[in-house]
Amino acid sequence: MKKITKTLIATAIATAIGLSAPVYAQSSNGYVTGEVLTQVGNVLSDATITITNVNTGLVRSTTSDVNGDFNFPQLPTGQYSIVVSKSGYDTYTIDSVNVTLGGKINISTPLQETGIETIEVRGSAIALVDVTSTTTGIVVDQLTLSKVPVPRDLTGVALLAPGTSRGDTAFGNLPSIGGSSVAENAYFINGLNVTNFRTGVGSSSPPFEFYDTFEVKTGGYSAEFGRATGGVINSTVKSGTNEFKAGVNFFWEPDALRETRPDVFIDGELFQQNSADKIDEFDANLYVSGALIEDKLFFYALFNPRDIQSEFTGGGLQDRAPGDSLTVRTQDDAFWGLNVDWYINENNILNFTAFSDERSIVDNSFVFNADTGVGEQQGGSAFSDRGGDNFIVKYTSVVNDDFSLSAMWGLNKSNRTNRSALDDNPAIYDSRQGGLVQLGNWATLAPESGNDEREVFRVDGTWFAGDHEIRFGLDYEKLYAFQQQRYSGGTYWRYFDFGDDGGEQVRERIFVSGGEFEIENQAFYIQDAWQATDNLVVNLGLRNDTFDNKNADGETFVKLDNQWAPRIGAVWDVNGDGDSKLWASFGQYYLPIAANTNIRLSGAELFTQQFFELEGLNADDSPIIGAPANEISVFGDGSVPDRRSIVDANIEPMRSDEFILGYQFQLNEDWAMGIQGTRRVLSTTIEDVAIDAAVISWAADNGYGDVSDIWTGFHSYVLTNPGQDMLVATDELPGTNGELVFMDLSAERLNYPEAERKFSSIDVTFDRAWDGEWLLSGSYTWSKTYGNSEGFVRSDNGQDDAGLTTNFDQPGLLDGGNGNLPTDRRHRVVLFGAYQLVENVNVGANFTYQSGRPINAFGGHPTDQFAAAYGAESFYQGGELRPRGSLGTTNSTWQLDLSASYTAAVGDFDVLLRADIFNVFNNDKATEVYEIADDEFFFESTGDYRPDPRFLSASSFQIPRSVRLSASIEF
Repeated sequence: MKKITKTLIATAIATAIGLSAPVYAQSSNGYVTGEVLTQVGNVLSDATITITNVNTGLVRSTTSDVNGDFNFPQLPTGQYSIVVSKSGYDTYTIDSVNVTLGGKINISTPLQETGIETIEVRGSAIALVDVTSTTTGIVVDQLTLSKVPVPRDLTGVALLAPGTSRGDTAFGNLPSIGGSSVAENAYFINGLNVTNFRTGVGSSSPPFEFYDTFEVKTGGYSAEFGRATGGVINSTVKSGTNEFKAGVNFFWEPDALRETRPDVFIDGELFQQNSADKIDEFDANLYVSGALIEDKLFFYALFNPRDIQSEFTGGGLQDRAPGDSLTVRTQDDAFWGLNVDWYINENNILNFTAFSDERSIVDNSFVFNADTGVGEQQGGSAFSDRGGDNFIVKYTSVVNDDFSLSAMWGLNKSNRTNRSALDDNPAIYDSRQGGLVQLGNWATLAPESGNDEREVFRVDGTWFAGDHEIRFGLDYEKLYAFQQQRYSGGTYWRYFDFGDDGGEQVRERIFVSGGEFEIENQAFYIQDAWQATDNLVVNLGLRNDTFDNKNADGETFVKLDNQWAPRIGAVWDVNGDGDSKLWASFGQYYLPIAANTNIRLSGAELFTQQFFELEGLNADDSPIIGAPANEISVFGDGSVPDRRSIVDANIEPMRSDEFILGYQFQLNEDWAMGIQGTRRVLSTTIEDVAIDAAVISWAADNGYGDVSDIWTGFHSYVLTNPGQDMLVATDELPGTNGELVFMDLSAERLNYPEAERKFSSIDVTFDRAWDGEWLLSGSYTWSKTYGNSEGFVRSDNGQDDAGLTTNFDQPGLLDGGNGNLPTDRRHRVVLFGAYQLVENVNVGANFTYQSGRPINAFGGHPTDQFAAAYGAESFYQGGELRPRGSLGTTNSTWQLDLSASYTAAVGDFDVLLRADIFNVFNNDKATEVYEIADDEFFFESTGDYRPDPRFLSASSFQIPRSVRLSASIEF
């Protein structure tokens, strides 16, 4: 093992004051490794090392080998004491070592011969640099959360790390990591993958108080981790100890102490009355923990009732009409969590974790007028059912000092149903005045019944073999997605006025889709941390992934296997004293195909559209339908499509390549600094592309004649790697009598550019560890994200249709498509810290600065009829090319959050009172703007251009100032 000259005392100080341990393993455990030395630095074998968890009584012992090395793998997180002894030497003791999530603590223990009064302590007093790890990121523990104002969600935690930024509001509150889209991260709780596998957007969300520690991996992560091309957010939950504890805490964010976003005006007229918005949030946590059997069986249980009431104006930018509705939203479900640990003996532990984030969000919409206020209700209550039950069983066994195994089974459920009591009534919108006015008596445009279920089996092992620390494992996921969706009442009518060209018409759409879908993801990996020399650690890893996506008939429609992903890194201890390191890493990462692709592309979908003359409205606002205005368009005939007609036979997996070079050093006993450069390249992506224009050309060259009357507007979509040759089949050619014909469509004929996303960044970081009085951490990141593909989702139009966005739907939509991507944030500064004013009073601060987001102009394509059919989706304004991001950026923003807390003992109770103020100065810059430059309704109906008056008006602002008051009582 590494001959580190840090003393055990030094390591103890570092860990006791809350220093984050290195980001290392996909585990809910940590481990301690080290060596025993004499006072003059010689290795000492056959010394006895005993480690004891001070809270649970877990005791493990081992002896140092001929090289003085010892290992304690698979340690449950917590505080430990360590005793080192050998005959003829004084016993060496330390009271507190903090083993954190995934933490690897390397220590050296200098023993002195009995009777010698002094020993030499080499190295600095605090070990802040890990000279074995090439992974980048941070660990956020309870000490940080208790002292620094952080929003109580995973994104708030993730944004403390360098190389992260806040994603667009269209996807909620999610982080972008390393320039990737917000849908390319992976989320783990106690080793269970809880990522939303339908779209990649977000994850399961247990009560925030249920969490214990978070590690945010921003790059360089080992072969244990996969199925992500962004970052990894790994977390553990709280556990019980021998000490019985019970308590309750309250969190209240009153609307009375919350500001509102600015109102939006267009041409001097009020357009969006954000000042009418209201949010009142209250939640409580009741918890109890302790030992059912002392030193053996522990539990932690939490119950989390909550009440969230909000009101916000509708219409506006989202609906392309002035704000004319008010939505009242209610969420009052209670969450719960349970964690049980059974210490069978000192080397075998069984853990059971269960939690529920099942909830129902209820929306009621009302007519709203800025002058007269709230009017009658529109439709009935709309329910969004989300979340579900989650279960984790994990067994860990330390077979001997050099070998350990863990096995896990997990179940992750999530409801995805949108419903109302009015779902049998048809959906109706009126666009005759240029906006979208809801008519009829319905609540949800496309109600859907859906649920997802992930079952996970995983086995991991660790083997210490001389200078090698080898980790290996198998990882299997079986994913199940059920989806049934249709328009409300089975029909969606929309009214248009096409003027002299066509008069008033009604567009009738019929849509029914769904099915049951399965996905099997499996992987195996091996990772070796090799101590090549005293000063050099080489990390060598290899991962192999297989993704098997099945259609509604249970047949494979996309299978991507043999995805070999190397993870290679090297760490050089520059001076050989553990005070500085120079490291480099290279890694390849693969992203699975989202279940959304199965549902949308390989389900049984009936989707038709036809225009009719509109002769009037019935009393219930339904249309009086006249003669057909065109032929019916059939986008889906209700059958499951043949995989050969929807998937490119040459398709390759989505892959990102990453290079990192960094240097970190310890300034003194308290401070460490670092600088690193990161380069990420999206080597391949998977998207659906329309092949209509290419088929027309191919058919003419291969004896099928002119098929433009069939394929113009047909829009047949194929899943592929844009910019590559394609082999795909069709039965839509004349004379084939429905038989499949394979077409070899070249990249030149398809005319799509290759997908491109390139991310470059430089991070400068510093850390001042908590010493009982104050802490301070910070980072500055310069970064650039450039290309024509954001990734899994598309912020340009708020589309979370993972892998099926409009980005590559037609070649013309990519004209001018290269530029700075939505995740490009050129500069970002993060500073957070805390200071203890007096013994019971702590103040904290969290400051962020972030550059603005690139601005685009979207309009109708002037020359490409296929792209023009998509309306205002091209990089054009008034028929003039406006390349991606060429209109500058939105405002740069900054925000300061402050907190103050007071603790006191009142009888047998420990009391905590706290206040957090977010965005203290109530900065209200616009963070996103409306990017549609051409009036798309006018363009669709006339083919001509007219400016959209909403262009460049604010569509999102900084989160306004709010106050969170909290109180905790524990006994």
